Amino acid sequence: MATPDPTAPLSTSTEGPIGTIWLNRPAKRNAVSLEMWGQLPELVHQLEADDAVRVIVFRGVGDHFCAGADIATIGAQLTDGEGDTSYRRVNEVAEETIAAATKPTIAMLRGSCVGGGCQISLACDLRLADSTTRLGITVAKLGFTYPSFALERCARLIGSSRTKWLLYSGDLVDAVTAERWGMVDEVLAPEALEARVEALAQMIASRSLLTIRGTKEMLASFDASATIDDSVTEFWEREARQGPDIVEGVEAFTTKRQASFTWLRPEGR
Repeated sequence: MATPDPTAPLSTSTEGPIGTIWLNRPAKRNAVSLEMWGQLPELVHQLEADDAVRVIVFRGVGDHFCAGADIATIGAQLTDGEGDTSYRRVNEVAEETIAAATKPTIAMLRGSCVGGGCQISLACDLRLADSTTRLGITVAKLGFTYPSFALERCARLIGSSRTKWLLYSGDLVDAVTAERWGMVDEVLAPEALEARVEALAQMIASRSLLTIRGTKEMLASFDASATIDDSVTEFWEREARQGPDIVEGVEAFTTKRQASFTWLRPEGR
């Protein structure tokens, strides 16, 4: 994969169809400042607008993914109200932008994945971790509440009981436990993680973006109401009928060749 801007705490790089968003504060275990939360949506949108990019990977520089919010510099801002410039609102916009990304997202986890790091990783579509990864939400050790939007996302993924365990204890779980709970999709040896993320991202990049985006929007509808809204289903079925990917996919299948999908986005979106 490409490398980050060494001078920026948050940056993007692209290599072929893979765009990467880098957390780059290794001395702080990539803890996220308020300014970094504010920049995250812009970087997601930047990679979304790049038609060459088909998959977005989130990763940290060094031995850790993200140790969470930078408590030492943010401090009382964690509970500074609900205005547009408040920590909670900036944090919510960042998380929701990641979750709403129209391109598939992968979190590449190692070392610490705590608090805000969990927010970023759980907002991604897929999470691959190495065996050094430790995940947790430690707000009970700090005396404030976890954002409701992040709490809901965690509970939808792993259930209320395990979410309570994380929040009540403030303890970290290892990668194997996180995989068993559904917080992580694969656990790999540290030396195998990067190659596996690369291979998975390349494989997904070769698939139909129409299928992937339609699936994401239908599952988002399901998460919101425990059913997929008929209008969402109808939209994507119509898009598939009218788009080029189904013709290419069927032809590639029947001629036993690799498909080359060209659909990028619906008209007007």
